[in-house]
Amino acid sequence: MDTRRLEIFLKLLDTRSFSKTAKALGLTQPSVSASLKSLEESLGQRLFERTPRAVRPLPAALTLAPYANSIVETMGRAAWAVGHQLANVREKLAIGASSVPSMVFVPPAMAEFSRQYPNVFVKLRTGDSKNIIARVQDGEFDLGVVGAAPEDESLSAVAFGRDKLVMVASEPLAASIGEPPKAVEDLLKWPLIVREDGSGTRSVFLGALGDNAGALVSRMDLRAEVEGPGPALMLVRAGIGAAIISGHMTGVMNLEGMVVMDLDFVPSVRKFYIVRRKTAQALPAVDAMVQLLKNSAKQQ
Repeated sequence: MDTRRLEIFLKLLDTRSFSKTAKALGLTQPSVSASLKSLEESLGQRLFERTPRAVRPLPAALTLAPYANSIVETMGRAAWAVGHQLANVREKLAIGASSVPSMVFVPPAMAEFSRQYPNVFVKLRTGDSKNIIARVQDGEFDLGVVGAAPEDESLSAVAFGRDKLVMVASEPLAASIGEPPKAVEDLLKWPLIVREDGSGTRSVFLGALGDNAGALVSRMDLRAEVEGPGPALMLVRAGIGAAIISGHMTGVMNLEGMVVMDLDFVPSVRKFYIVRRKTAQALPAVDAMVQLLKNSAKQQ
């Protein structure tokens, strides 16, 4: 039995919509209809009742569902075994991570993963959240670890860690300005270093500014825009300005000679996400890394 037809059937059973199924799987609506018709003909059973307002599964669909799930899972694991367990061929796992997860969650997860799965070669690439999400969607990465939720319905996102943004300034700069910022308007007193467009940190910060974000940003004393928390802190140390960064960075980077300030006006919870393609094969190595990333987040 064609596993692709079963995958389409399972997605239709989940969405109860031909249009949503087509969008999620990157297909056209007619191709989804044709696939379902072919499956029904091969089984000699109607699987869904189509009405102008909904798609309702018939008893045959509910009977087929657990077997379809089992077949799709088994074929995925079989493809993995054939493709990655040949003699003298190491399995490869490609991970994309935005700056904060790549420094906080991924290293301990990779260390444990390497101990448990020494035959797996892990390729780690970094970028901002927007860039990583796009590369997961294109199939370049098996999974992404980012600081912003994807909007594309073809991707699944599991929240697995939390964070709070803080502001960091050199001791001389903090002393010259005095009180740390208590409200959004107080940021206007500070020269600021901001993260690049596409950064999850930047996205959360701008969201905290509310409906007047554009007007506030235009009044801020922005001195520089950089990629990654490392370069931002280098500019902070040089006295160029204050930077808004992940609170997790205070535990993994050298902040000697700097002052860390809480930002009470920024939402207290920022989430990180593990992103995967919904249509990707279920590979044991990927599942193992996902679980280790979750464990890593719990220990932070």
